[in-house]
Amino acid sequence: MLPVSVAALALAGCVSWGWFEPEDFFAHYDLPQQPQLADATFCHAYSCQTRSQVDLRQVWPAVRAEFATVQTPAQERYAMAQAVGLVETAVGPVLGTADDPGGVLNSAWSGNPAYQDCIDEAANTTMLLVLMKQDGLFRFHDVDSPSIRGAFIDGRWQHYTAVVEETASEERYVVDSWFRVNGRPAVVMPFQDWYTGYGIPPEAA
Repeated sequence: MLPVSVAALALAGCVSWGWFEPEDFFAHYDLPQQPQLADATFCHAYSCQTRSQVDLRQVWPAVRAEFATVQTPAQERYAMAQAVGLVETAVGPVLGTADDPGGVLNSAWSGNPAYQDCIDEAANTTMLLVLMKQDGLFRFHDVDSPSIRGAFIDGRWQHYTAVVEETASEERYVVDSWFRVNGRPAVVMPFQDWYTGYGIPPEAA
């Protein structure tokens, strides 16, 4: 019975951790609960140790263009992934994260504003998804609070990601920008596939 109990505990932690809405996660990391295009707050330096404000109004027309021809939920998720990469490319030189590698966790980088861990990435991607939703770019999805996989007790490191939910099917999908180098499209995959897998998924290649 112990393996079942551990798995259940890990899943419970992954799904909730007290974050029922994106605003709960933002509050936990002392981030604005209502993001604004003119002064969007980005996390870097690991675990949101550094917060920097960036004006996204110049890059936002390119974000909107990604959604111009969307007709299906799958196309909308593809547009999300592309849009996240576009914004990362634009803000990387401002934040100093333009050369941030993908899929690498190095404790020596903690406190260095040139690098981002999965908490930074989950916070930033969730913030961007909320801005897209606020701008009316989503027809088929809502933005969930970030989720976690791994709970140490199950032998896996904790890993955070942004999450969206397809409104019609209620299927959840991760939008994970940590796996790829700065400026690449985020990895989008079904939540359960992400949760039960580990390491860097093939989609991150």
